Amino acid sequence: MARDNTYYLDEALFISAQAPTGAELSLIGGGGGGPGAGGWGLSDGYPRGTSPTKNDIARVISTRRVLTEEFQIIEKDYSDKYAHEVNQIPETITALKAQIRAEANSTNGATSTLSTEQQILSLRISQIRDGYLQILPDANNYFGVPAFYKRGDSMMSRFLDPGFFAATTGQELGVEWATRLQRSWEGTYRLHIEAQKHQALADELEGLARQVDQEELNHQPLNLLEMIARQTAQIHAERQIHFDCLPNVLQHELGQTVISDTLTLVQTFSAYLATAAALVQTKQSQIPLYHDQNPRINAPLSKPQLEGLLHLVDEQRLRRAGPRWQEYHLALALTESIRFLGVYAGATQNLMQRAAEVENLQGQLAAQEEAARQQAEAERLAAEAERLAAEAERLAAEAERQRQEALRRSISYINEARLAGLTPAIIPIGATSFAVAEAAYSALGEAIAAAIARLVATTIPSLAVGTLAMAWPSTLGNSERRYLISTPLASLTPPGEPDLATLAASATSIDLPYLLAGSEHENGMDLYVVPGGKPVPVRAATFDSERQVYSLALDNPQRILTWTPASAPGGEDGSSTSLPPAPPGTVVYTGSTLNPVRTETEGYPALDLLDQERLIITFPMDSGLPPILVVFKSPRYEAGTSTGNGTQVSDTWRKSAASLEGAPIPAQIADLLRGNEYGSFDAFRRQFWKAVANDPELSKQFSPQDIRRMKKHGYSPWVDRDDEYMSKRSHEIHHVVPISKQGGVYDMDNLIILTPKAHNHIHYGKSNLEKQI
Repeated sequence: MARDNTYYLDEALFISAQAPTGAELSLIGGGGGGPGAGGWGLSDGYPRGTSPTKNDIARVISTRRVLTEEFQIIEKDYSDKYAHEVNQIPETITALKAQIRAEANSTNGATSTLSTEQQILSLRISQIRDGYLQILPDANNYFGVPAFYKRGDSMMSRFLDPGFFAATTGQELGVEWATRLQRSWEGTYRLHIEAQKHQALADELEGLARQVDQEELNHQPLNLLEMIARQTAQIHAERQIHFDCLPNVLQHELGQTVISDTLTLVQTFSAYLATAAALVQTKQSQIPLYHDQNPRINAPLSKPQLEGLLHLVDEQRLRRAGPRWQEYHLALALTESIRFLGVYAGATQNLMQRAAEVENLQGQLAAQEEAARQQAEAERLAAEAERLAAEAERLAAEAERQRQEALRRSISYINEARLAGLTPAIIPIGATSFAVAEAAYSALGEAIAAAIARLVATTIPSLAVGTLAMAWPSTLGNSERRYLISTPLASLTPPGEPDLATLAASATSIDLPYLLAGSEHENGMDLYVVPGGKPVPVRAATFDSERQVYSLALDNPQRILTWTPASAPGGEDGSSTSLPPAPPGTVVYTGSTLNPVRTETEGYPALDLLDQERLIITFPMDSGLPPILVVFKSPRYEAGTSTGNGTQVSDTWRKSAASLEGAPIPAQIADLLRGNEYGSFDAFRRQFWKAVANDPELSKQFSPQDIRRMKKHGYSPWVDRDDEYMSKRSHEIHHVVPISKQGGVYDMDNLIILTPKAHNHIHYGKSNLEKQI
């Protein structure tokens, strides 16, 4: 985390108060200071309709005189008490400096004498500062600032501030008043002494730092990392010390400088120097002319003395103190403030120069580290090149072997696929071991033929759908439901249409009039016969004489499909027109496991049924096997993890779903769903719509009815009537790059939201849309 370069005020700052009315004086009772009950005590004020008598006023004046005389006595007592110690401050500072040097010279350690002296000096300053802050509450106990330069009128103004005293009786009030004043004067003189010691030792820092830094540079070899860390820490320590030397009012004014986290230390010092210069210019313009000089207040002043003078100036401005010497007091306060700012600016200028030198050291360190990195990288590359050159021949052979092995491992084998050449089938992939009785396959073939007949007969062929239902074997888990759907190409040829098997023998792709599609759900799968619309590639299987199978290698993803014939081509039994039955150990599910449902035309299916990978596969002429259509299980039913960043959207997001560009996945929804795992795309769809319904901005675009169905079931919201298409009334999710072309199933940057009308337009085009309407 970046270091905070801002100054923070940690001393009390007096906030100006309004002048008291003076009415409280008339309430000081007899028995100790004036008329009324309770002596020294305060009451709520004059009763309504009454006023003080001349005797009352005389006693009030007497009370003021008594308090002022007592105040002057206390002030003189502490002035006399500390006179000798104050006069000895120069000698005390000289002795303190000598003690620090002697302690550094007598210390035996790994660091140099100069460095040790710098550490001891910084420690002594820190100790003086801590003591100063401990004394400060006492010094501020009565006036809110050190008691220097306070007169009887200021004392009485503070005396009359409402709520200042906690006493409830005259005797308690007298004790509290005297105690506060004594603590204030005691603390004030102690602050005065400590402040001058603090400033004198702070003045030593610059010269000593120069010597330590130069000594460090002369020591070879340089440890730049340690130098930078030590010098940076010392600069930060000194900048706080010099700030602490300022009177709190100047600290407050300097603290108004705006310091950004992006500023370097040099830039930070420059900003504070600019503020200090502006303050000096402003104060110089405010210095008034004066005729008389207060003989008790003369420059130079210590920090607490200037704070006391600044408070007196404020008291005179607010008429809480008399106006005598007011212009002189203001002129001296401004002049001394300028002097303090000048001392601060000189020290800060030195710190800024040292900070720039540290930045130069950081540049040298970065260059050294980069050179070392480049050298290490060059040595690593040279060693790697040498190793690779020495083992080139062996690695080439091993790489080829590993490539072949990796290829075999990465390929998903769809092998031992056994299906009758003249009937459709649902074939397990990989380790899955299930089969369906031949009687059920025959029934499936009849159902496909019947569905096509109904589609041919309908007046709206692109909407009519024949449905076939298959229940999963109860022993199959989700991960075992890996399959492909296969049917002879001839079974998809309506009467009177071109011979698809003949076309497949010479074409690279065929526009099939009808297709098979599979829709998987929790308890089974539905097979649909749907109108064709896109060319289906034709691929030729070849006979692998080594393995005695027909095979076809596929890319993206890599797979190998194999068919094992009942007898090999050219054998004694001749060609085989079928494939062998299921091997022993395969569980055959009979009865209702495959149940063709002979229903009338069902509702219009989801367009994503068309987005499945399909191939027409031909076999060699001597195989006796007819061309077949193979439909792979849609990746929509495979588990996956959502990715993508989405797009920032506006309040017209829902409306954009009616356009062919569609509505992108909102960025805030992508942030919520990214990285989640889903068992199927249906699970992702439900979670998506629930997230939209719970979004405070997006949900505004939908009706309460839509929100309820989205939140409760994860259903997609309804579209406007003009955007419906046949029986499709709700929004749909479309893959921009089709899944069959390796578009990401769960890539939210590959998804858009469409109305059914726009979705159909994308898949079938405008002419088909108009035809259906």
